[in-house]
Amino acid sequence: MVTLNLDAKVSTFSLLIPASSAVPTVFCSLLDLLCCPETVNIVLPSKTNRVISKKSLDDKPDDTPKPGPGSLYTRWGRTSCSPYSSLVYDGVVGGQFFDHTGGGSNLLCLPNDPIWANYTTEVEKCGYIYGSEYQFELYPTNKLFSFANAESIYEHNVPCAVCLTRQPAVVMMLPARTRCYPGWTIEFSGYLMTARHDHKGRLEYVCVDYAPEADPAGYSNEDGALLYFVQAACGSLPCPPYVNGRELTCVVCSKY
Repeated sequence: MVTLNLDAKVSTFSLLIPASSAVPTVFCSLLDLLCCPETVNIVLPSKTNRVISKKSLDDKPDDTPKPGPGSLYTRWGRTSCSPYSSLVYDGVVGGQFFDHTGGGSNLLCLPNDPIWANYTTEVEKCGYIYGSEYQFELYPTNKLFSFANAESIYEHNVPCAVCLTRQPAVVMMLPARTRCYPGWTIEFSGYLMTARHDHKGRLEYVCVDYAPEADPAGYSNEDGALLYFVQAACGSLPCPPYVNGRELTCVVCSKY
Protein backbone atom coordinates (compact mmCIF):
# COMPACT_ATOMS: atom_id res chain seq x y z
CA MET A 1 0.00 0.00 0.00
CA VAL A 2 1.23 3.52 -0.87
CA THR A 3 0.37 6.51 1.31
CA LEU A 4 0.16 10.10 0.03
CA ASN A 5 0.53 12.81 2.67
CA LEU A 6 -1.40 15.91 1.56
CA ASP A 7 -0.48 19.32 2.89
CA ALA A 8 -3.21 21.90 2.10
CA LYS A 9 -0.61 24.68 1.82
CA VAL A 10 1.42 23.12 -0.97
CA SER A 11 0.70 21.84 -4.44
CA THR A 12 3.41 19.15 -4.60
CA PHE A 13 2.97 15.86 -2.85
CA SER A 14 5.32 13.04 -1.94
CA LEU A 15 4.43 9.39 -2.24
CA LEU A 16 6.01 7.51 0.67
CA ILE A 17 6.83 3.99 -0.44
CA PRO A 18 7.96 1.42 2.17
CA ALA A 19 11.69 0.80 2.41
CA SER A 20 11.14 -2.78 1.35
CA SER A 21 9.98 -1.59 -2.04
CA ALA A 22 12.51 -1.33 -4.85
CA VAL A 23 10.72 1.74 -6.22
CA PRO A 24 12.27 5.09 -5.20
CA THR A 25 10.29 7.94 -3.65
CA VAL A 26 8.11 9.62 -6.31
CA PHE A 27 7.13 13.29 -6.40
CA CYS A 28 4.07 14.36 -8.38
CA SER A 29 1.34 16.97 -8.45
CA LEU A 30 -2.43 16.50 -8.51
CA LEU A 31 -2.35 16.77 -12.30
CA ASP A 32 0.23 13.99 -12.37
CA LEU A 33 -1.74 11.46 -10.32
CA LEU A 34 -2.00 9.32 -13.43
CA CYS A 35 1.66 8.53 -12.98
CA CYS A 36 0.96 7.03 -9.53
CA PRO A 37 -0.24 3.50 -8.71
CA GLU A 38 -3.90 2.73 -9.29
CA THR A 39 -4.58 2.33 -5.57
CA VAL A 40 -3.38 5.33 -3.55
CA ASN A 41 -4.44 6.37 -0.08
CA ILE A 42 -4.62 10.16 0.28
CA VAL A 43 -4.57 11.34 3.89
CA LEU A 44 -6.20 14.79 4.21
CA PRO A 45 -5.27 16.99 7.21
CA SER A 46 -8.34 17.51 9.39
CA LYS A 47 -9.63 16.74 12.85
CA THR A 48 -10.75 13.41 11.53
CA ASN A 49 -8.49 12.01 8.85
CA ARG A 50 -10.36 10.95 5.73
CA VAL A 51 -9.05 8.46 3.23
CA ILE A 52 -9.97 9.10 -0.41
CA SER A 53 -9.04 6.74 -3.18
CA LYS A 54 -7.74 7.93 -6.56
CA LYS A 55 -10.81 6.44 -8.20
CA SER A 56 -13.17 8.63 -6.17
CA LEU A 57 -11.22 11.72 -7.29
CA ASP A 58 -11.64 10.69 -10.91
CA ASP A 59 -15.40 10.36 -10.47
CA LYS A 60 -15.81 14.01 -9.43
CA PRO A 61 -16.76 16.49 -12.21
CA ASP A 62 -14.04 18.97 -13.13
CA ASP A 63 -15.54 22.39 -13.85
CA THR A 64 -12.17 24.11 -14.23
CA PRO A 65 -12.00 26.03 -17.58
CA LYS A 66 -9.69 24.30 -20.01
CA PRO A 67 -7.54 26.18 -22.52
CA GLY A 68 -8.41 25.41 -26.11
CA PRO A 69 -8.69 26.81 -29.62
CA GLY A 70 -10.99 29.71 -30.38
CA SER A 71 -13.72 29.93 -33.02
CA LEU A 72 -13.31 30.85 -36.68
CA TYR A 73 -15.25 33.50 -38.56
CA THR A 74 -14.79 35.40 -41.83
CA ARG A 75 -14.52 39.17 -41.88
CA TRP A 76 -15.88 40.03 -45.33
CA GLY A 77 -14.44 43.18 -46.90
CA ARG A 78 -11.35 43.42 -44.68
CA THR A 79 -7.83 41.96 -44.53
CA SER A 80 -7.42 42.24 -40.74
CA CYS A 81 -9.25 41.03 -37.64
CA SER A 82 -10.71 42.69 -34.55
CA PRO A 83 -8.55 43.21 -31.43
CA TYR A 84 -10.22 40.15 -29.86
CA SER A 85 -9.10 37.82 -32.65
CA SER A 86 -5.97 36.84 -34.54
CA LEU A 87 -5.55 36.58 -38.30
CA VAL A 88 -5.41 33.07 -39.76
CA TYR A 89 -5.07 34.30 -43.35
CA ASP A 90 -6.37 37.02 -45.65
CA GLY A 91 -7.44 36.64 -49.25
CA VAL A 92 -10.11 37.48 -51.82
CA VAL A 93 -13.78 36.57 -51.92
CA GLY A 94 -14.69 33.91 -54.47
CA GLY A 95 -18.07 32.64 -55.65
CA GLN A 96 -20.33 31.80 -58.58
CA PHE A 97 -20.75 34.09 -61.61
CA PHE A 98 -23.89 36.16 -61.16
CA ASP A 99 -25.54 34.94 -64.39
CA HIS A 100 -24.83 31.21 -64.00
CA THR A 101 -27.60 28.87 -62.88
CA GLY A 102 -25.35 26.09 -61.56
CA GLY A 103 -22.35 25.85 -59.30
CA GLY A 104 -22.01 26.72 -55.65
CA SER A 105 -24.19 29.18 -53.77
CA ASN A 106 -21.83 30.04 -50.92
CA LEU A 107 -18.97 32.49 -50.83
CA LEU A 108 -15.41 31.46 -50.00
CA CYS A 109 -12.45 33.38 -48.66
CA LEU A 110 -9.74 32.25 -51.08
CA PRO A 111 -6.15 32.53 -49.78
CA ASN A 112 -3.58 34.55 -51.71
CA ASP A 113 -1.14 31.63 -51.79
CA PRO A 114 -2.94 28.63 -53.36
CA ILE A 115 -1.20 25.26 -53.58
CA TRP A 116 -1.97 23.09 -56.62
CA ALA A 117 -2.02 19.30 -56.84
CA ASN A 118 -2.64 17.41 -60.12
CA TYR A 119 -4.32 19.58 -62.74
CA THR A 120 -5.14 19.91 -66.44
CA THR A 121 -4.33 22.86 -68.68
CA GLU A 122 -7.63 22.79 -70.59
CA VAL A 123 -10.90 24.42 -69.54
CA GLU A 124 -13.27 21.57 -68.71
CA LYS A 125 -17.04 21.43 -68.29
CA CYS A 126 -17.06 21.70 -64.52
CA GLY A 127 -17.73 24.08 -61.69
CA TYR A 128 -16.02 27.46 -61.73
CA ILE A 129 -15.16 30.02 -59.11
CA TYR A 130 -14.87 33.75 -59.78
CA GLY A 131 -13.83 36.77 -57.83
CA SER A 132 -16.36 39.08 -56.21
CA GLU A 133 -17.15 42.79 -56.67
CA TYR A 134 -19.05 45.44 -54.73
CA GLN A 135 -22.05 46.57 -56.76
CA PHE A 136 -23.66 49.98 -56.04
CA GLU A 137 -24.94 51.23 -59.38
CA LEU A 138 -28.24 52.22 -57.73
CA TYR A 139 -26.34 54.30 -55.17
CA PRO A 140 -24.78 57.25 -57.11
CA THR A 141 -23.40 58.64 -53.88
CA ASN A 142 -22.97 55.80 -51.44
CA LYS A 143 -23.48 57.16 -47.93
CA LEU A 144 -23.88 53.82 -46.21
CA PHE A 145 -20.35 52.50 -45.89
CA SER A 146 -17.48 54.29 -44.22
CA PHE A 147 -14.63 55.13 -46.59
CA ALA A 148 -11.96 55.15 -43.91
CA ASN A 149 -10.12 52.30 -45.66
CA ALA A 150 -10.86 53.01 -49.34
CA GLU A 151 -11.79 56.11 -51.34
CA SER A 152 -13.94 54.07 -53.69
CA ILE A 153 -15.11 50.45 -53.69
CA TYR A 154 -17.74 50.31 -56.45
CA GLU A 155 -16.93 47.42 -58.84
CA HIS A 156 -13.71 46.76 -56.91
CA ASN A 157 -12.77 43.23 -55.84
CA VAL A 158 -13.74 42.21 -52.32
CA PRO A 159 -11.02 41.12 -49.86
CA CYS A 160 -11.59 38.94 -46.81
CA ALA A 161 -9.92 37.70 -43.64
CA VAL A 162 -10.38 34.46 -41.72
CA CYS A 163 -10.08 35.18 -38.00
CA LEU A 164 -9.65 33.06 -34.87
CA THR A 165 -10.94 34.29 -31.52
CA ARG A 166 -8.18 34.45 -28.91
CA GLN A 167 -10.28 32.44 -26.46
CA PRO A 168 -12.77 29.59 -26.87
CA ALA A 169 -15.99 31.26 -27.97
CA VAL A 170 -19.28 30.90 -29.79
CA VAL A 171 -19.58 33.20 -32.81
CA MET A 172 -22.77 34.24 -34.60
CA MET A 173 -23.71 36.67 -37.35
CA LEU A 174 -26.66 38.73 -36.15
CA PRO A 175 -28.65 40.36 -38.99
CA ALA A 176 -30.55 43.64 -38.70
CA ARG A 177 -28.50 44.83 -35.71
CA THR A 178 -25.46 47.04 -35.20
CA ARG A 179 -24.96 45.98 -31.58
CA CYS A 180 -24.76 42.60 -29.91
CA TYR A 181 -27.14 41.49 -27.19
CA PRO A 182 -25.93 41.75 -23.57
CA GLY A 183 -23.20 39.27 -22.71
CA TRP A 184 -21.80 39.17 -26.25
CA THR A 185 -18.73 40.92 -27.67
CA ILE A 186 -18.71 42.76 -31.03
CA GLU A 187 -16.12 41.42 -33.47
CA PHE A 188 -17.24 43.75 -36.28
CA SER A 189 -20.40 45.30 -37.71
CA GLY A 190 -21.49 46.32 -41.18
CA TYR A 191 -24.17 45.75 -43.81
CA LEU A 192 -25.89 42.59 -44.95
CA MET A 193 -25.05 41.80 -48.59
CA THR A 194 -25.92 39.09 -51.13
CA ALA A 195 -26.71 38.58 -54.83
CA ARG A 196 -29.26 40.75 -56.62
CA HIS A 197 -32.82 39.38 -56.48
CA ASP A 198 -33.22 38.96 -60.25
CA HIS A 199 -29.84 37.37 -60.98
CA LYS A 200 -29.74 33.68 -61.80
CA GLY A 201 -26.97 32.85 -59.41
CA ARG A 202 -27.74 32.74 -55.70
CA LEU A 203 -25.39 33.74 -52.91
CA GLU A 204 -25.59 33.44 -49.15
CA TYR A 205 -26.16 36.50 -46.98
CA VAL A 206 -22.88 37.76 -45.56
CA CYS A 207 -21.97 40.58 -43.19
CA VAL A 208 -19.60 43.00 -44.96
CA ASP A 209 -17.56 45.24 -42.67
CA TYR A 210 -18.78 48.82 -42.18
CA ALA A 211 -15.40 50.21 -43.31
CA PRO A 212 -14.55 47.90 -46.22
CA GLU A 213 -11.28 47.71 -48.10
CA ALA A 214 -10.83 47.29 -51.85
CA ASP A 215 -8.47 44.69 -53.28
CA PRO A 216 -5.71 46.83 -54.88
CA ALA A 217 -5.37 44.34 -57.74
CA GLY A 218 -9.00 44.55 -58.84
CA TYR A 219 -10.12 47.93 -60.13
CA SER A 220 -11.73 46.89 -63.42
CA ASN A 221 -15.33 45.80 -63.96
CA GLU A 222 -14.95 42.05 -64.54
CA ASP A 223 -18.13 40.92 -62.75
CA GLY A 224 -18.19 37.52 -61.03
CA ALA A 225 -19.98 37.04 -57.72
CA LEU A 226 -21.63 40.44 -57.25
CA LEU A 227 -22.53 41.78 -53.81
CA TYR A 228 -25.51 44.10 -53.29
CA PHE A 229 -27.10 45.68 -50.25
CA VAL A 230 -30.14 43.89 -48.80
CA GLN A 231 -33.37 45.87 -48.34
CA ALA A 232 -36.38 44.94 -46.25
CA ALA A 233 -39.49 43.92 -48.23
CA CYS A 234 -42.66 44.25 -46.19
CA GLY A 235 -45.42 41.65 -46.41
CA SER A 236 -44.57 38.35 -44.80
CA LEU A 237 -41.75 40.35 -43.18
CA PRO A 238 -43.45 42.33 -40.38
CA CYS A 239 -43.35 46.11 -40.73
CA PRO A 240 -42.84 47.52 -38.17
CA PRO A 241 -40.34 46.77 -36.77
CA TYR A 242 -38.84 46.53 -40.29
CA VAL A 243 -39.18 49.35 -42.82
CA ASN A 244 -39.78 48.71 -46.51
CA GLY A 245 -36.77 49.59 -48.67
CA ARG A 246 -34.38 50.17 -45.79
CA GLU A 247 -30.94 48.52 -45.95
CA LEU A 248 -30.26 45.89 -43.30
CA THR A 249 -27.26 46.10 -41.04
CA CYS A 250 -25.45 43.22 -39.34
CA VAL A 251 -23.00 42.48 -36.57
CA VAL A 252 -20.74 39.52 -35.80
CA CYS A 253 -20.77 38.67 -32.09
CA SER A 254 -18.75 36.32 -29.90
CA LYS A 255 -19.45 34.93 -26.45
CA TYR A 256 -16.54 33.80 -24.27
